[in-house]
Amino acid sequence: MVALIDLDPRLDETRIEPGDDLRPLPLRDDDHKTHIGTSLKPDDRWMVSQTLIDNYDLFAWTTADMHGVSPDIVTHRLSIYKEARSVAQKNEKWAKKSVMPHEKIFRN
Repeated sequence: MVALIDLDPRLDETRIEPGDDLRPLPLRDDDHKTHIGTSLKPDDRWMVSQTLIDNYDLFAWTTADMHGVSPDIVTHRLSIYKEARSVAQKNEKWAKKSVMPHEKIFRN
């Protein structure tokens, strides 16, 4: 599966990927969990796990959990006119138009 950001040619920077296998860490229940690396030493894994569990209330699982943050910041709105009417776009044969130039390139 490819994310759209991976296809953006404007981004030349390398993306950070997890370095090892991850193991789920339930913080309160199955709906509220995070992941922790399996390469950590057992003592370090326990310390990080306990810190995350003890600070569970600092995580914002939904926008309602972000007290003091204006809904204007976390709400997405489309800039459209309320008076505008919706228009259905015509279906076009995109496959034929996009395949033909490529076929000419490969045939030469």
